[in-house]
Amino acid sequence: MCAIARKLALAATSLLLAASAFGATGIGNTSADDVTLGGFDADAFVFSAGWNPHAGVNGDTSGFGTAFDAYGSGAWSLLDKYDLNAGFANMGVLQFGFAMNSGTAGTWSVHNAGPANMVLDLVFAMHAADAGAGFLFDNQAINAGQTLNGTWRIEWFTGANNAYPDFSNLALFGRDVSALPEPGEYGMLLAGLGVLGLLARRCSTE
Repeated sequence: MCAIARKLALAATSLLLAASAFGATGIGNTSADDVTLGGFDADAFVFSAGWNPHAGVNGDTSGFGTAFDAYGSGAWSLLDKYDLNAGFANMGVLQFGFAMNSGTAGTWSVHNAGPANMVLDLVFAMHAADAGAGFLFDNQAINAGQTLNGTWRIEWFTGANNAYPDFSNLALFGRDVSALPEPGEYGMLLAGLGVLGLLARRCSTE
């Protein structure tokens, strides 16, 4: 009986050691400079175990929740999705590109295909293993016809061996989107306002 008990205790210990060796997914070395755009690091980031921003028809923003509230307001909208089986749809004004140099690093881009300059809060949210991270570009300006290039890398850990997991999928979200006139259009706008002012003045004197 004692021999059986010792064997069961040894087996249980082995299972516990095996479980601890795998460990849980953790933030590791994840930081705001893991994703860049136009030569600049992200303004803020959030890491969340168990989160897949790609999930659902409209993506899942629960992983960054209220973390980016200090940078703006309004609801987040899914701009586009990417995974290894299906590329971007690129159906909107903003069109995205994505490439992998390895399983844990690569490049991405955003192109403004519309006629007006744009400013928006933009979140690059990627998923790997059983975790996700969102990277915020606050008040990101993208001029009409402009393409901004960036980089990405995954630096969170899976298990106790501090290994970086390979990329799985990506979702991009936006809010506070505004279109700005081209610089030359400001002159036209001011000239138009001047004409309206003259007309109003003439009407008041007649």
